[in-house]
Amino acid sequence: MFDDIPLWLYAVLAVVAVVTIFLAVRVLVRLYGLRRRVHAPDAPGTARFAYYAAWLYAISPVDFLPDPIYLDDIGVVLAAIATIERLTRRDRENSGPVTIRP
Repeated sequence: MFDDIPLWLYAVLAVVAVVTIFLAVRVLVRLYGLRRRVHAPDAPGTARFAYYAAWLYAISPVDFLPDPIYLDDIGVVLAAIATIERLTRRDRENSGPVTIRP
């Protein structure tokens, strides 16, 4: 059945799979790096919701696309990262200067 598929096509598919997995891991590491912003006392609830919803979608077995294709997972997590950064940046800009109390 797979005897007529050229070897270069297997190599291309392997490279695409490795790049996709690398991007998925990189995006999830970036999302994990936002945990301090989300868990800050002044973080908006929408940022928390986006953070946990992205994690839930990334690890859930239910996807828009089949599991070998991580494009939907990467897209949802990237949208959550953009939302979290926008909400926390706006919230920090509106809060004024930070004062450190002894």
